[in-house]
Amino acid sequence: MTVLQGKTKNAFLCFFISHIPITLLIDGQAFFPRHYYPQILQDVVDWYALTFKDKLMTHPDIQPWFSSLVAIEILFQLPFFVYAVSAMLKRRNINKNLCIAYASSTATTLIPIFACILADEETSIEEKAVLLSFYLPYFIFPLWLIMIAASEQSALGIKKKK
Repeated sequence: MTVLQGKTKNAFLCFFISHIPITLLIDGQAFFPRHYYPQILQDVVDWYALTFKDKLMTHPDIQPWFSSLVAIEILFQLPFFVYAVSAMLKRRNINKNLCIAYASSTATTLIPIFACILADEETSIEEKAVLLSFYLPYFIFPLWLIMIAASEQSALGIKKKK
């Protein structure tokens, strides 16, 4: 498989760029004390959790295991997003091992999240499908990145001239 170029590279760039504010402003509320966030951001999370029946993001009932996954996102994934965006914008290669570590960790953290959504007896199949659609890109992109990184010397980078 060739190094990311064109639309595929742009898709990953958009994914990483968009995930930075989502991690800090939305997901972070499942880890940091809520009073760190302005009321409008708290209201957005409350609206989302209520509207889409995301019990994982429902305050004050956030479970410690879920907060620990968000901690991984903040402490490990967020720095990777910044690194990946910077490297891609500067047209530099991204370390293959970092891509595999990030993507493997991220894909793994989604499995218990999917299990919780699917096991929720209070939501319909349609509600589960909608909620899963929010989380699914955060599973698909990392799996895609694993496939790319495993097949390339320098994933998400610039092809070297021969």
